[in-house]
Amino acid sequence: MLQWLPCLRTCGGWIPIPLATVGWLLVLSCHQALSASDPTQKKSQLAHGSSVIIQRDEWGVAHIHGYTHANAFFGMGYAQAEDYFWQLEDTCIRSLGRYAEVAGDTGISSDILNRSFEIVRRSREDFQQLTPDQQEMAAAYSDGINRYLATHPDTKPRLLLHFEPWYALAMDRHMILDFIYRSAHVKRPGSRGEDDVARRGATDQTTSLAANSWDVPIEPLTGFAAEIHQAIGSNAWAISGTKTASGAAMLFINPHQPWYGMGQFHEAHVRSDEGLNFSGACFFGNPFPTIGHNEFLGWSYTVNVPDIADAWRVTFDDKSHPLNYRFDGAYREATQWSETMKVLQDVETVERRITFRKTHHGPIVSKENDTTFIAVQVAGLFDLNRVDQAWDMVMAKTFAEWRVAMSYCAIPMFNVVYADRAGNIFYAYNGTIPVRDPAFNWTQPVDGSDPRTDWKGIHKFDELPQVLNPKCGYVQSCNSSPFTTTDNNDDNPVAANFPKYLLEDHNVDMRRSKMSRLLLGKVAGLTFDQLKTLAYDSTLYWAMTEIPNLQRDFVRLQATEPALAAEVTPYLEHLQNWDFKSTLESTQTTLVVAWYEELYGFGYPVETLKTEYAKDRATWFNALKKGAKKLSSLYGDWKYPWGKAHRLQRVADQPDVQSAGIRVNSLDPSLPIAGAPGPLGIIYTVYSTPEIPFIRPQRYAVVGASYKSVVEFTDPVHSVSVMPFGASGVSMSPHFFDQAKLYSTRQFKPAWFTKDEVTKNSKTTLDLQR
Repeated sequence: MLQWLPCLRTCGGWIPIPLATVGWLLVLSCHQALSASDPTQKKSQLAHGSSVIIQRDEWGVAHIHGYTHANAFFGMGYAQAEDYFWQLEDTCIRSLGRYAEVAGDTGISSDILNRSFEIVRRSREDFQQLTPDQQEMAAAYSDGINRYLATHPDTKPRLLLHFEPWYALAMDRHMILDFIYRSAHVKRPGSRGEDDVARRGATDQTTSLAANSWDVPIEPLTGFAAEIHQAIGSNAWAISGTKTASGAAMLFINPHQPWYGMGQFHEAHVRSDEGLNFSGACFFGNPFPTIGHNEFLGWSYTVNVPDIADAWRVTFDDKSHPLNYRFDGAYREATQWSETMKVLQDVETVERRITFRKTHHGPIVSKENDTTFIAVQVAGLFDLNRVDQAWDMVMAKTFAEWRVAMSYCAIPMFNVVYADRAGNIFYAYNGTIPVRDPAFNWTQPVDGSDPRTDWKGIHKFDELPQVLNPKCGYVQSCNSSPFTTTDNNDDNPVAANFPKYLLEDHNVDMRRSKMSRLLLGKVAGLTFDQLKTLAYDSTLYWAMTEIPNLQRDFVRLQATEPALAAEVTPYLEHLQNWDFKSTLESTQTTLVVAWYEELYGFGYPVETLKTEYAKDRATWFNALKKGAKKLSSLYGDWKYPWGKAHRLQRVADQPDVQSAGIRVNSLDPSLPIAGAPGPLGIIYTVYSTPEIPFIRPQRYAVVGASYKSVVEFTDPVHSVSVMPFGASGVSMSPHFFDQAKLYSTRQFKPAWFTKDEVTKNSKTTLDLQR
């Protein structure tokens, strides 16, 4: 790089990916806010319209200013490329269905999924349906990326030498698809295993990828990969001025996304002289923050499980017309096409010709037998109304304006938590949820020949669960049911008022939600600094509620199994002499985590006991014994500080969390971290790699609280933020790992917002001319 300018941290999902995938769409609508007939404005544009300013604060966060909206997005494209081109390109390659060209066999699954849904064709064609002004906005973002590449020859793309404007559509859709496809009640196309890769020759077509997309072997995620896939979640709170010292509403933004790969976050502040002023976070490939705040209001998303994707069992039994499939007592004809895929084999690529097929239900993704296939559709995947929704949300000045934008229901999923300067707080269970015949079991593939299984439109926003200005003074969303939003049932939506198929997390109440309700229910006269402290709260809800209740079971154990009781007594006494908070020095945290994982398993959500511990709580003491022995084996002592066992380290240029988890090691620098797995009911949520006895006994954080921000809607708005690593993905940058010190010590950095604040605290300034 010719100069260092720290990186804009971007989301990634997913995760999954997924909380900020709508960001690029803001580019496309923004020009609608211009008054093209204003001659004074036109004259000013001629004088100043080519200027793009990127100012960086001491943490390397980009504050981008353009005289026009388009200029601001040009700056965003440039800044993202400068900060972490490797990740930006990686996301784009996936979104073009070309990942196998750089990743080999491990990219096949992604490419098959992308091409089955025709992401590239639809995105290229749909781009032409946008207005000329919208196309200009998308072009500005890609132009910024291309400018960076043209002026930084040391940055070597792996595949993409030039970025096209329509790529923004493809990236938005692929990230949504990758994150949501798991909701379709079918397995996703699977990649080959390592043994298959080892056996395959570069030119051996007999053992290469299957000729039909639906014949690609399906292999479910297992082990650490499955745990990470399930760990994507979030916390979000909105607190009314009735509970704050200033009388202003406050917002806590806390998505839990992967810290590596497509789902990692990027922080930025984008402003134009045409009225745009928004600060927050998004994914690389999204040219605008999609969670955060403007001068008047803000919001965050958390993962929910609305039923937005379905599978149909489709019958092809017409031997004379093999593309005919049964529907409504007759036949319809499917569309079939072939594409050439390139797959990296050793140092060169080989071509494979793959056949795809689709019905009116969606693409065929798997085959059950010679005549029965599975088709899948994802609601809202290609909905261009996301353009207007995203832009209107960002530009809204009042709750009424913002809610109208939300009512488009073009963002396929996610709970939304909102607060504003007027004092409103709001929660909604958002989704692009199809209207269905409730007579069918939509958690399984339904009969594709029965017209009653066709979708019948989309549920309106008013038909979805939501809470506005509850009497309790707060709303929280931590990946739980909307019916547990507050601790006051009168404030919560009533489950009976909604169709059962609407949501699949109907009865879910995570311990993080329980902990949030407990904390928020108690607050009164809450200050900004106190909310910052709560945002890092490390109370372990499971330990706090379960350990005291085990006393009666322990008395029974002393009578029935005195030897075991004597053996676990030191462990229990150690845990009872504790405030149930995770700290760097806490040896109790290390013991409780090991105990919990023996009882419940690993990963997320794992809030259901293993079978062997479910019937008799006396068996929990045997699990405690096993957990303590595990720690002694790993560390030489069952009393081991959590901060020594749990570490924060960053490795560069990893395509996903699993790859990063292989490369972290105890020889490189790392920092202690007090966060712990979310199923324990901790707000400071962090998920980590497994311990490897003798080789790497430490756990390294890779998923969890990936962007934390606290916002107070005073005038002017006041906000702070932090990310687990730093603003730059470039390992030689001073901002590659500088925020990790804040994260480790439970601190925030200022998130400068006003023009004067940004100017005063700017450390570097780059003036780009378009």
